[in-house]
Amino acid sequence: MIFFRAATHSRNLALAAVTSVLLAGCNDSAKQAQAPAAPPPSVTVAKVTSESVRQSAQFVGQIAAVDQVDLVARVSGFLEKKAVPDGSQVKKDALLFTIEKAQYEAELSKAKADLASAKANAGLQSANERRDRDLLDKGHISQANYDATLAQKQQAEASVQAAESSLQQAELNLSYTDISAPFPGQIGKTTYSVGEVVGPSTDPLAKLIRLSPVYVNFSVSESQYLNAVKTHGINPADISPDESPDISLILPNGTPYDEKGKIVYIDNQVDATTGTISFRGQFDNKDIRLLAGTYVTVVLEAPESETALLVPQAAIQRDQQGAFALAISADKKVEQKYVELGQQIETNFVVTKGLKEGDEVIVEGLQKVRPGVEVDPVLASKPAEQS
Repeated sequence: MIFFRAATHSRNLALAAVTSVLLAGCNDSAKQAQAPAAPPPSVTVAKVTSESVRQSAQFVGQIAAVDQVDLVARVSGFLEKKAVPDGSQVKKDALLFTIEKAQYEAELSKAKADLASAKANAGLQSANERRDRDLLDKGHISQANYDATLAQKQQAEASVQAAESSLQQAELNLSYTDISAPFPGQIGKTTYSVGEVVGPSTDPLAKLIRLSPVYVNFSVSESQYLNAVKTHGINPADISPDESPDISLILPNGTPYDEKGKIVYIDNQVDATTGTISFRGQFDNKDIRLLAGTYVTVVLEAPESETALLVPQAAIQRDQQGAFALAISADKKVEQKYVELGQQIETNFVVTKGLKEGDEVIVEGLQKVRPGVEVDPVLASKPAEQS
């Protein structure tokens, strides 16, 4: 009898436990059914705008001197004088170096004496020729004797010409002892010290570079070249300083150079190894800031402004298929739109395909959404950085 009561009590406890679990599950389901749905995520959007812009393209260029020359000694001798310090800016025809002159002054004096002697001998032989010609006419000498006298006269005249050439060479050699600047510019570091022997077979004495104007050399791919012909109105046949479109530079420290330049040369063929065409611009370089060898960014601008669509840089993302933006549809859902981009203008990109004016693109909150998700768009009050 006691056993029966204990078993009944155990069954009652088990039923009570199961009932409690089921009731708890029903309560949780009811609470979940009554909970409100989460609101759509808030994102910041900006509109694609249409603005007037001047298209441009950028290329890597290098500054080059219009004129540069290695100053080489054309005669041998001791370096007697350095007329200007290394690094000096000099004018055209300014004296730079002097080679010892004594040897060449002596050679010049000898050449003058040799010429005087040759002229004296030529005068004597000319007189002999006139005398023998008269004797020949009178029958007092043979033709052979006259011919010998005539040959001596002609030989003496040739000696005069040789002496004159030697004199000219001696004068040239003496002039070569003074080395002057062939154009205005800046002289570099001198290779030799005063007292060392220099000559045509030794290294250059120094390098002289013209500082103003300067060239900027850059290369353009075939496709960029065709775009330049179309967009910038560049025609190699018409290139001249008066007709060329303006080009500008961005210096290595990122600052724009405040002087405009012109395209002065376009190569007449494509480099087969690189697939590029060589361009050359020229700048006056009045402030002497552009030094030969400096790498710069060359900016080629279109001659006129045109209307283009602009999308904020913060809205652009990229994957394996290319650049895209997350746009907002009419029902406030996210759409992934692949785009084709043009040049970057400050914090915007020119978009040539994939978006239209007035489209809203997400610029903040990109990490919270994916295509097809409904969002709460908030129009940006100012350009936003990509989050």
